[in-house]
Amino acid sequence: MPDSVFSIDDFHSAFDAALAQCQLLERQQAWHFVENGYMLVKDAFPAEIAESVCSQAWRDLKETHGVDEQDPRSWQQQFHGPGGIPGYVRTAGSGRRFVLHREAPKAFQALVDVLGGTQRLPADGSEMAWGDGAVANLGAGDGQHQWQAPSRRQRSWHKDGWHFRHYLDSPEQGLLVVPIFSNILPRSGGTHIATDSIEPVARLLADNRQGLHADSVQGSGYLIPGLVEQCSNFRELTGEIGDMAILHPFMLHRPCVNPSPRPRFIANAALVLREPMRFNRQPGDAYSLVELAVLRALRTNALSFEIAGRREAVKPAPFRDEEEKVTQRRQLEGEMAAMASKGVVTPTWGEGLGYMSNAV
Repeated sequence: MPDSVFSIDDFHSAFDAALAQCQLLERQQAWHFVENGYMLVKDAFPAEIAESVCSQAWRDLKETHGVDEQDPRSWQQQFHGPGGIPGYVRTAGSGRRFVLHREAPKAFQALVDVLGGTQRLPADGSEMAWGDGAVANLGAGDGQHQWQAPSRRQRSWHKDGWHFRHYLDSPEQGLLVVPIFSNILPRSGGTHIATDSIEPVARLLADNRQGLHADSVQGSGYLIPGLVEQCSNFRELTGEIGDMAILHPFMLHRPCVNPSPRPRFIANAALVLREPMRFNRQPGDAYSLVELAVLRALRTNALSFEIAGRREAVKPAPFRDEEEKVTQRRQLEGEMAAMASKGVVTPTWGEGLGYMSNAV
């Protein structure tokens, strides 16, 4: 339960303390993140990084799939991403790393500002880096797939984090970061986000201190339909080469069809925190903007939160052997039954769109 009745004045004081720790972000940017769960940082990293990543992506696509950058007809391979999205493919990259504090200092500082300082990151953030692998959305190209505005009843909404058990304070994913390596115009494959999803996700996690299985909130997770059904504010991420989107770790999002002739290249990177988030910090120990967004969602100025389970790494579903699949499925089904007994049941429409369901 919340440790106090929510005071908007106290919340603004906590926000001012967090803002005082920021070296790059301005008040409007910081408040936009707390209120909406995301921000777009313009010109966050040099165009040379984007050019290097895109060049490597085209090389990977050529070597692995026979895709020729100069021949758009070759782009229309049978790639199928989440929900069967055509033209969606991940490239492995060469192993090159772009160390952010050296090669993209503006991106580095923006991330540090949102997280409350370098002391909140392993090795003070010195090892924070992006690789040169990419998430490509080359487009459908067949005239049969049309762009659809983001809405509740669509496939593949999810909360990131397929590799750990989810708690309100989980440190395994402090932020979701999306560097934009190619211009993304409207209706061109930009990620869909539910900007009011922080509240229902935070409530669910706060009410379930035993934690939630990673599979429960992935692209077919049984909890997703019930969460996204509580949302009404949807956006598509657009931007230019060198921009960086920063998303709250509780942000529900989904990939979408790119019906345009413009390939889209991004990455998504999870930032690990040095320690779990805290929601009852003492004076002089400022909250991060991520933590403040959670407190705002829960309508409290402080929350004493302790997990009732174990922090566990989970092998992501695509990499499980048969034995691990059985083990994880058994654990998930146990959770699904327990949640149903508490009245947390997948809406009836979810199963028809490919989501798992715990409805009887």
